[in-house]
Amino acid sequence: MNSTEVATLRQRFWKGVSKLTVESVQRAIDYIEEHLAETLSLEEISRASAMSVPNLYRLFNAVAGHPIKEYIRKRRASEAACLLRQTKLPSVEVGFRCGFDSYQTFVKTFKRLTGLTPGLYRKAEVIYSFERIRLNERMSYLEEREVSERYPDVKVIRLSSIEGIGYLHVADREEGLEEEALLRFQSILAESRIDSSQMRLFGWNVDLEEGAVSPEFGYQLMASYPDDKAVPIPHSELRPVAIPGGTYAITWTPMNHGPQIVAAWNRLLSEWLPLSAFELGEHGFLEEYQQFNGRISRMKLHLPVKRSQGLETIEVVEREALQVIKFQAEGRDSLSRADEAASEWIKRRDLIGDRRFQVLMSGSYGGSPNEGSRHKIWISLPDGYVPAQEDAHLTERLEGGLYACLNIRALGSMEGVLERIYRWLSASPDYMPDEERPWFASYMLDESGMERGTGTFEAMVSAACYVPVMLRNQSKQEEGP
Repeated sequence: MNSTEVATLRQRFWKGVSKLTVESVQRAIDYIEEHLAETLSLEEISRASAMSVPNLYRLFNAVAGHPIKEYIRKRRASEAACLLRQTKLPSVEVGFRCGFDSYQTFVKTFKRLTGLTPGLYRKAEVIYSFERIRLNERMSYLEEREVSERYPDVKVIRLSSIEGIGYLHVADREEGLEEEALLRFQSILAESRIDSSQMRLFGWNVDLEEGAVSPEFGYQLMASYPDDKAVPIPHSELRPVAIPGGTYAITWTPMNHGPQIVAAWNRLLSEWLPLSAFELGEHGFLEEYQQFNGRISRMKLHLPVKRSQGLETIEVVEREALQVIKFQAEGRDSLSRADEAASEWIKRRDLIGDRRFQVLMSGSYGGSPNEGSRHKIWISLPDGYVPAQEDAHLTERLEGGLYACLNIRALGSMEGVLERIYRWLSASPDYMPDEERPWFASYMLDESGMERGTGTFEAMVSAACYVPVMLRNQSKQEEGP
């Protein structure tokens, strides 16, 4: 049998997997999840899924991609990993709470799956996560092996439309917005006698209408049952809400760790996305709050994506020198602190909305967002603009010359974009990096999207990343014989 015949048989097999079979396996998964902390028997699971035990064994592995007993072990270990990080419960208590029948079984299984004992895992930085499978969200796609191996925790799914009950939280400050919204939403659900422990909880930022005396920030929350069961709306602050669905890149991060959540978003948007086979989609960013035993244990981040059209190319351009105002910060959160300083300067100079002043960003490349990071925000000054005397120490010259440029929809630290450009330069016979000048990125807003009123702010922003280059023969001439 040749490879074509094998491929044909495989296609026929998957076409033969009926919707009824998938629904039966999903019922088995749902039953497992509802009773994960309890003793589970295959007979009970088979009755819940309306399958015989032999069929349950065979079809679960074929459709879900994991033997059923191994799926249960991995899910229990994953929930145990969350409790080890999020609570101070003794390891033995964590094991029993997650459904393991003995402490010895817990330790043996946990170490096999994570490589660490429960005690060592608590102190380590590694994250073990094996997510609940939702068969209707799975999708197949081609990805470079290097990218998939480098980002094994990032998956691409197709999220179906979801309806539920929602609560919009509005505050006059952005700090702590999500935490306040979640506490209020959970309180309203409890008052309304709605058990949210088995519901999916989603949240996303909302752009409120301008015109308020003071700026207001909005965060929308939505709760829905996995089986789309209708939920009554007994409270005046609750409203019907729907998520339209779409294609998302997802990853996980611990709950209640602000810097880690920001770092996880940046890793998705600035590192994985530019190297992947996808580009930023126009549907909204989502955060899913995942629960175990009625406690939110971690967050699943949903980055909206669509398949890349493959139109982004790197070209070498020549730029003129610029006079700029510099704002620099070092250490943790250096990018946000430099950005805040630049924003304050723009406000003080009453330059908000003045398109003559372009914002540029640069920073250290190749490091991690820790104590060694450094970022700069430059504001380019138009011809004829004379800086105030008090800004003289902030003024500097950004040299012109040849730059390798890539236009792309990406935000954040530009790690993935820079890696693409430097890889291209390493293979270029004509150009090489010029280490004497800094790289920088400039941002552009798609005004057509604003006029149509479609898409998120992030989806309407694109970036041009510039890496300084020089001719390879020029480098040899400067080095001399």
